[in-house]
Amino acid sequence: MITHQKIYDQISILAPFEYAEEWDPTGKMLGDFSDKTRGIVVSLDLTYKSLEIALENNCNLIITHHPFLFSPVSTVLAENKEQKLLLELAKNQISCFSCHTNLDVASKGVAMSFLEMALKGVLFDSQIEIVFPLEDQVEAGHCRMVNLINSINLSELQNIIDTNLKTVCQINTDQDQSINKIVFAPGSFTESWISSLENKNIDLLVTGELKHHASVMLHERNIATLATGHGASEQTIIPFLSEYLKEKFENLTIVENEGIIYNYLRSE
Repeated sequence: MITHQKIYDQISILAPFEYAEEWDPTGKMLGDFSDKTRGIVVSLDLTYKSLEIALENNCNLIITHHPFLFSPVSTVLAENKEQKLLLELAKNQISCFSCHTNLDVASKGVAMSFLEMALKGVLFDSQIEIVFPLEDQVEAGHCRMVNLINSINLSELQNIIDTNLKTVCQINTDQDQSINKIVFAPGSFTESWISSLENKNIDLLVTGELKHHASVMLHERNIATLATGHGASEQTIIPFLSEYLKEKFENLTIVENEGIIYNYLRSE
């Protein structure tokens, strides 16, 4: 019998939960993990759409990237929109867990899915460097650095990434410079990384989102940036995670939540 606990343990092989940041409430959130798993919804966030997909497909487990509860709650009441969602999950006996910062840094986690989907159709070197490895973990860490086989103008690369991720990237320069060495940092960019990136002599940072001040600092160091949107950068892990689960549990129904539409509007 395949239980929620077995699914959880399998995810822990891909992205060990001990990799998670101390502040991150990743892991089990709701439900009985001894329950038999009928089907799984894989979603960036826990939303009413996730619940709808679960009910439509007779799924009783939702796996999210982002934790739903970042702060403890003292009550769970139906008059609160978010808390009502928890009550609906419990009423329908749907369990939920998240794999957040542990999946961000995993060797085949969010950073790699972001790179591979953003550069679909672009030739790049197979030697991909983990920019900020975890302590005592050579195969896990933050950000991925890659060299393109052939240099490409920034404007052309922006159009490719916009198309691949169905987004419109925010850019920090008006110079259509030649791009070869790129760092990918999904989600929110950490400003303390800037000096290290400068020392790497990179041409471009592709990230989910960054503060204006950080964007200016990178510009002053001749590092171009493309900000895809937080959701667009991390939604890339959903099909990867779905395929991983399908390979491990062939007889389970596994359905993807494609995400919030505002991350996928783009100008033609």
